[in-house]
Amino acid sequence: KHCVIDNFIKDEKILKSINDKINNLDLKEANSKFKNPNNKFEFNKYAFSKINNLDEEIFSIFKFLSSDSFIDDLEKLTGIENIIRNDCELRGAGIHIIKKNGFLELHTDFNMYDHPKYGKLDRRINLLLYMNENWKEEYKGDLLLIDKSNKKVIKKISPIFNRCVIFNTTNKSIHGHPEQLNVPNEDIKRKSIAFYYYTKNKNEDLDFEG
Repeated sequence: KHCVIDNFIKDEKILKSINDKINNLDLKEANSKFKNPNNKFEFNKYAFSKINNLDEEIFSIFKFLSSDSFIDDLEKLTGIENIIRNDCELRGAGIHIIKKNGFLELHTDFNMYDHPKYGKLDRRINLLLYMNENWKEEYKGDLLLIDKSNKKVIKKISPIFNRCVIFNTTNKSIHGHPEQLNVPNEDIKRKSIAFYYYTKNKNEDLDFEG
């Protein structure tokens, strides 16, 4: 279950400002760096996960994505109720940047974790907002959504500028971008804003299956 929304941020001034700020991020300051060429799962991936340390304008998009108004719409869209809201510090959110030859193998995400305030949480929804201007098909880096039962590709989604992808997260939701980025130089990167949504766990120690 997924949807793709193009032209997600309507205000062009805000969009340009956020994009400029992301382009100016220094990869040396990333909270997570996956640079080991022998890593078969992910390579040349950088994550800025300390949301409160990001520029105020970048932080504003995370506040919006966790706001009452947006989550009200998200609950209507997905049919999932009681999503945790108004909290930008839940696990996994941040800015993700992939450099030349980078990739992220097909995988399912972690489904559950213990939160000091909310207790056990189930991860229910992924939201990815791509920030890649003038993206070309030959650059690769498409997001693949896979049917777990037959391992076939359900959807192949190009990470073009201002495109938002929302999909359910369960122990069956296989996704990734396994093809290495084929960009012509180091200046072109695959960038995304990631936000993950949770509900309180009701299945004790069992992952949410959907």
